[in-house]
Amino acid sequence: MNNQKKNPVERLLGLFTKVEPGEGTTCLLLTLNVFALLTTYYILKPVREALILVGGGAEIKSYAAAGQGLLLLGAVPLYGILAARFPRRLLINLVTLFFVACLVAFYVLAQIDVPLGVVFYLWVGVFNLMVIAQFWAFANDVYTVDMGNRLFPVVAFGASAGAVFGSALAGKLIEPVGVYQLLLLSAGLLALTLLVTNLIDRRDRRPSGDTDVVIADEPLGKENAFPWTQSCDSRFAGHCFWRLRITGLFPGFGRCPLGEDR
Repeated sequence: MNNQKKNPVERLLGLFTKVEPGEGTTCLLLTLNVFALLTTYYILKPVREALILVGGGAEIKSYAAAGQGLLLLGAVPLYGILAARFPRRLLINLVTLFFVACLVAFYVLAQIDVPLGVVFYLWVGVFNLMVIAQFWAFANDVYTVDMGNRLFPVVAFGASAGAVFGSALAGKLIEPVGVYQLLLLSAGLLALTLLVTNLIDRRDRRPSGDTDVVIADEPLGKENAFPWTQSCDSRFAGHCFWRLRITGLFPGFGRCPLGEDR
């Protein structure tokens, strides 16, 4: 029996779902995290459309969309290799910092008039898949099944709110600020999500009686990165793999968490 008293955040969240003492802060942080991720993606969407249309028009866009599927088939096993070598927190840090560095690099290349349309279109497709799949896998790793059933609706609301806010923000900023400056804004938001993720990870490492929590300091192992060959002992590796695998084979399948590319 948990004799702790609920804090104000937990009492507020309790209006929407059952929240136990000690769960409110992590839930709020996960919601903030996915809100920022979705805001980032929906800021990048109009940038992607602008660059691909300027760089070649609708025909090139259709070819690039087909190329995304092929690219994802290579990205999935590459992610699996990384998951086999690095522990959870380091893996998330490396992947997120890679995407932040890419956004800064795209901005620099744009300043010297390097054509970015097709490359950026393909990159956004990989970003869309990997970062959001990684987030939900991380959230699954942090929560038990019971906690997830109760608290994921709140986290999912953050995703929906981020999509709406990101679209509105991009619409307001793209004309006065310019397309390329939105790349830097997105890089900053993505860096913010990394800080929040590390804060959640540190909270998750605190002593707990829950034996289902993964020891995040240990490498996941190849068997956990490729669970079709062996049983998967890590929820993080398993969820990451299957989200990436399915969406790599069927690129349109996994876009629900970020919204359809209409």
